[in-house]
Amino acid sequence: MRQGACGKMTNEQVEIVKRTFARLIPQRPEGTSEMILQRYAKILHEANKKFADPFYERFFENCPEAKELFKNNLEETKQKFMNQLSIYLRSMNRLHDTLNSMQFAGCDHMKVGVKIEHYQPFVAALLYTLKEQLGDEDFNDLVAQAWIAVMARICGIMANAAYPEERNKAAAELAAKEEAAARAGAQSH
Repeated sequence: MRQGACGKMTNEQVEIVKRTFARLIPQRPEGTSEMILQRYAKILHEANKKFADPFYERFFENCPEAKELFKNNLEETKQKFMNQLSIYLRSMNRLHDTLNSMQFAGCDHMKVGVKIEHYQPFVAALLYTLKEQLGDEDFNDLVAQAWIAVMARICGIMANAAYPEERNKAAAELAAKEEAAARAGAQSH
């Protein structure tokens, strides 16, 4: 699957992610009656649990030290995660709507002990759970690459806000490599 220039997320990838997520998590029905909203809340809670339970199980398998971060109410955390993920995914075409929220979430996660090293196993667990629940036919390479691009954007925003020194370190390393390559090129002429 080709990504946009420089590996950036494309609008097509955002739409693929939204469509696949909607297959797992029901969208809010039209109507505002209390009965409709109560029924939807129950269905949404069950769908969130059906996804979040195996996701967190896999995440803790991939990253056992992260389990210590979830000593409090894990069930509540699972629901919050699913709700926040849904909001972020719905807003990916309008990042300005949730950019501050993503940055704030990144800083909050860092304050409770989330390390930058936790992001990769987190995304790996998410991809694994998506594949398990959607199946091979619906979670093909195109869908996987779309999710990787979108999650890279979300996690990048969160991590850059929480760990600016890592971003600066990576930029300095890249600049040093480019300078070394330029010197090597100049010496070979």
